[in-house]
Amino acid sequence: MTVSEREMQDFNSHLWQKFRNGDIEAFGRLSELNYKALYNYALRFSRDTEFIKDCIQDLYLDLWERRSHLSQTAFVKPYLMKALRHRIIKESLYLKRFREPESIPFELNESEPSLENMMIDEEHLQAQINQVKQSINQLTRRQKEIIYLRYYQDMSYEEIAMVMNISKPSVATLHYRTLMEMKKQKIIRDLFMFLFIVMQR
Repeated sequence: MTVSEREMQDFNSHLWQKFRNGDIEAFGRLSELNYKALYNYALRFSRDTEFIKDCIQDLYLDLWERRSHLSQTAFVKPYLMKALRHRIIKESLYLKRFREPESIPFELNESEPSLENMMIDEEHLQAQINQVKQSINQLTRRQKEIIYLRYYQDMSYEEIAMVMNISKPSVATLHYRTLMEMKKQKIIRDLFMFLFIVMQR
């Protein structure tokens, strides 16, 4: 975790404490700072932007109403992402969009800076980039999700465990199996390393 990320995490935690004590301005700032990350994460589950906005709004309202019962946390963003993930799945099932949680999709797509945009001036890499994208699209929803949280959101295993509601060992296992699956997609070693170097920029 970089210094700036650590500072942001500490600032989030500070705002969270003030919000729990009823500071409406701190809650507004907290909501504003984390909205984009929550929105982009939610887009992985649904392309219905109005549904996403409703889920985030309902999450914020619920947090404000329950603020005095919430505990202090140093991991505010993972906490919010976990809560939003749970709400999206619950609402999707309630609306009968899907029959069961595992049938809810998770997509890695254009709402985050794409590999193409990152390497726009290096056209000779385009074929390799397309190969990487094809490989990612063959992963399961949970595999895509852990790649997103680990490399797009730069989360630790502990933070990912909070979001996905699984244990740290399960995160490590899922991460390892995902990497092995990507290797099985016949991506050459140099390209495999290139992918993760780019995704961590």
